[in-house]
Amino acid sequence: MKSKTTKSNLAMAVLLSGSLLHFGLSAEEMPDPWTYVRPFAAFTAADPNGDVRYITVTGTVTDQDGIPIPGATVVIEGTTTGTVTDIQGQFSIEADQGDVLQISFIGYQTQRIPLENQTQLSVVLQEDQSDLEEVVVVGYGTQRKSDLTGAISSISSKDLQETPAGNFLEQSQGRLAGVDIVRANGSPGAPVQIRIRGNRSINASNEPLYVIDGIPTSANINDFNPNDIESMEVLKDASAVAIYGSRGANGVVLITTKRGKTGKAVVSYDGYYGVKQPVQDLNLMDGREFAAYSRISRGHAGDDPSFDANFFAPLEIENLQAGRFTDWLDLAIQSGSQQDHQVSVSGGTDKINYYVSGSFFSEDGYIPGTDFERTAVRVNLESQLTDKLKLGVSATVSVSERNQMSNAPYNNSLGYSPLVGPTDAEGNFLAFPNPREGLLANPLLNYQPYQYVDETRRHRIFANIYGEYQFNEYLKLRVNYGPDFNLSRRGTYTGLLEGNINRGSVRNDMDFSYTQENILSYDRSFGKHALNLVGLFSIQTARFEESSLSGQDIPIEKSLFYDLGSSSTITGIGSSLGEWGLMSYMGRVNYRYDDKFLFTLTGRADGSSRLAEGNKWAFFPAFSAGYILTEEEFLQGGQVSFLKLRAGYGEVGNTAIDPFQTLGGLARSTYIFGTNAGFGYRNNLIPNPDLRWEISKTVNIGLDYGLFEDRINGSLEYYVTNTSDLLLNRLLPITSGYNSVLQNIGSTRNSGWELTANANVVNRPSGFRWDVNLNVFSNREQITELFEGQRDDVGNRWFIGEPINVFYSFDQAGIWQTSEADLAADQGQAPGDIRIRDVNGRGSDGELTDQPDGQINADDRRVLGSTVPNWSGGLTNRVSFKGFDLSVLVHARMGQMLRSDYHNLGGNNWQGRYNSINLDYWTTDNPTNAFPRPNAGEAPLYSDAVRYFDGSFIKIRNIALGYNFKSSWISKLGMSSARIYSTVNNALIFSPYTTVDPETSNGIVGEGSPLTTATYIFGLNLKF
Repeated sequence: MKSKTTKSNLAMAVLLSGSLLHFGLSAEEMPDPWTYVRPFAAFTAADPNGDVRYITVTGTVTDQDGIPIPGATVVIEGTTTGTVTDIQGQFSIEADQGDVLQISFIGYQTQRIPLENQTQLSVVLQEDQSDLEEVVVVGYGTQRKSDLTGAISSISSKDLQETPAGNFLEQSQGRLAGVDIVRANGSPGAPVQIRIRGNRSINASNEPLYVIDGIPTSANINDFNPNDIESMEVLKDASAVAIYGSRGANGVVLITTKRGKTGKAVVSYDGYYGVKQPVQDLNLMDGREFAAYSRISRGHAGDDPSFDANFFAPLEIENLQAGRFTDWLDLAIQSGSQQDHQVSVSGGTDKINYYVSGSFFSEDGYIPGTDFERTAVRVNLESQLTDKLKLGVSATVSVSERNQMSNAPYNNSLGYSPLVGPTDAEGNFLAFPNPREGLLANPLLNYQPYQYVDETRRHRIFANIYGEYQFNEYLKLRVNYGPDFNLSRRGTYTGLLEGNINRGSVRNDMDFSYTQENILSYDRSFGKHALNLVGLFSIQTARFEESSLSGQDIPIEKSLFYDLGSSSTITGIGSSLGEWGLMSYMGRVNYRYDDKFLFTLTGRADGSSRLAEGNKWAFFPAFSAGYILTEEEFLQGGQVSFLKLRAGYGEVGNTAIDPFQTLGGLARSTYIFGTNAGFGYRNNLIPNPDLRWEISKTVNIGLDYGLFEDRINGSLEYYVTNTSDLLLNRLLPITSGYNSVLQNIGSTRNSGWELTANANVVNRPSGFRWDVNLNVFSNREQITELFEGQRDDVGNRWFIGEPINVFYSFDQAGIWQTSEADLAADQGQAPGDIRIRDVNGRGSDGELTDQPDGQINADDRRVLGSTVPNWSGGLTNRVSFKGFDLSVLVHARMGQMLRSDYHNLGGNNWQGRYNSINLDYWTTDNPTNAFPRPNAGEAPLYSDAVRYFDGSFIKIRNIALGYNFKSSWISKLGMSSARIYSTVNNALIFSPYTTVDPETSNGIVGEGSPLTTATYIFGLNLKF
């Protein structure tokens, strides 16, 4: 019979504890009550012969970083017998064989450990903090998530690391409500487009502000190692971003990097290697299909070779008859790879903490000659010099190299004749292998040595050097100084194979900016009141220098662009300088009353050097409030564990235009002076001293909820943002001598809703856990006013009520069929031609009627769609059980349109001369409505209409399967944790457009946008 601590034992412990308190011992000084319980427990555990049947179990409890957790509770399941860990995370407890220990601590998942001949344990607790109690970073401070009154989305480093990628934006795709993240293309190091609640501006920047460890930056995010990130918060509405004033006009992305924790040093290794495969189903014509297509384009039967000699070279006919075909695309692309390796050391004492990491990231593209490499070092140090003074530094140093290949190999491989090969009979490379196309180079030409180089090297130093002085319990001053130094060089070179001259160029950019901030904060709680005050004075400056040189006819090919001085001809020399500055004052008040009424008031004044005198300064106010309804008695005790209603209004500005535009500009001009050439200057930019701030005003209403003790929680948002006084280039008549003038004209509106839901679906004592995270959002973007009020600007393709970026063209209604020959003739067409939908005409007054008029002309063009999706979202499922963990991220982007340049039939692309995708084209034997018949004489009329497709997609964005080794296994190797994992990124795509991956930042896929890739990765995480 097992012996457990009885109620009388517990009563004795309580009695002893009470006696100690009675004698004046404080609760903090009082010994652990279990000290007095154990002797009684041991006595009752003995059998009549005095043999004790319990064993002593000792162990250590740490977090995932190997940091000891003092104060963790260790209890024998089903009893009141237990203890707590000491300052080193160690414990000792008496138990029987077969007992189950429960180890728990606030903010961590409870672990159950059955005792089976175990006397020593190493326990690693997994974080399990409630979303509502989570502390999130806001502008110039932190807040509990339950106290927020603005719209903020956040993700942790664990979320980011589920999707291995070169930058944190790619890792965040599909995880943040209201944040649309799209990769431009599949080229290594290619930029990623992020839009927070849509596009606001037509000409000015729509990029958000990045704030890394408190220092703003807008430079290349690829310079930063995503493994160093602890958390990422996105400020979305004006009440949240107003604290950053003009810099936050398009939203703010706050990045917090990792810090050391008090305790022993933790050494970590994180690494992975993966293979990348291009995502495509281009299905190019093979030799026979190409021959049939070429014959049909010339009016012959597809299987009739009688006239081949009229349009094919003898070599092509020979290869066609022999069945020798070349898959040029297969030769032009390859498998790529991706790898990342990082070693970090972190730890600290009560006086200093540190985090130091070094990383290497490498990505090789599927196109030979494309790659991206980055080596980065991060150092985060913080020292408590005195009780009041703290000093620290957070710094990143990175060096990266990006090599790009021209579009020629990929583009030309799509159209080159499959009836010729890249080499002669002896295997020698042929620069021009097709006798029929003497000027069309081999698609593989630029892959040859010393033929094409496009290399960019970057050096980046980014830091925050700060000091913090605590005047008293409530008041502190923080001073930040953040230098940001960028040095980049881009060199290009094209060799001799395609012509008789080589060319090279080099461009050097040196950018330096810094931010200095003085932040005074006051934080105090008294009674039912909690008050936080923040005041800021900030200065930001930036200086950009650029110089360039280009030359041709370089005598030594191997010198590439490194010896342009040897060029026979210098073709260009240039240099430029740009500077801007921003001065800011800010104040914010956060007030909480009775833990249920929340108020935030913010005001920021910004002065920008980019604007003219009298218009440099603007003030941006914001106010938001929240009401926690579940603090009221009538909502307590039910299934609704948390309910907060909040609303806010704010204004922010945008001055993201090039410096000096208000001053006008000069450009060099040439003229004849007598018989000699003269050089002078002319105005090329009209000065506008009235240029002022572009202003966005946002109303946001939100509801935060928690159900079933917060096992289900999330938020619902609705917002409207109106942007006025757009910084817009207004077109001018050519007779004025200028193309345009920058003015404050026009307005836009963004409105939408966002839903997030997080659920702990299953959490079994056996260790099985299932969590679900959902975000769904929709943003309606529209232009509300232009140069002439409510009139469309067709020339720029800007339309009232439509998004900024739309597709405006004819709408294909099918293909004219043989039975419709008379109707086609009325439009000057014939069977097999593209049929256009008649959607518009003009009345007697000359105005458009939006009604068909029986004629197809330019009036029948219409807005077909836009790059803005109807809705987007992501769904993440995470399952863990006994060391195994599985996560699956589904990312959807629905309702957007794309233009496919793979289906560009214009020019001579559909005349039987060049190869093409094997399209379903019309013939008398194949009366399809998809694509027109090819015609060697001319391009199809209205060929642009066939290029537009529904770009909606649902992706299985990421699948990650991992295993965490038991601490009892790995502790013998000196490790505190070890995990192996495998991930698959971007492998499964469901879309009505199947030619390639429909994901694109500008709505265009095709020859100029490299393919995206699916990545298959194996990785390892170790902590010592």
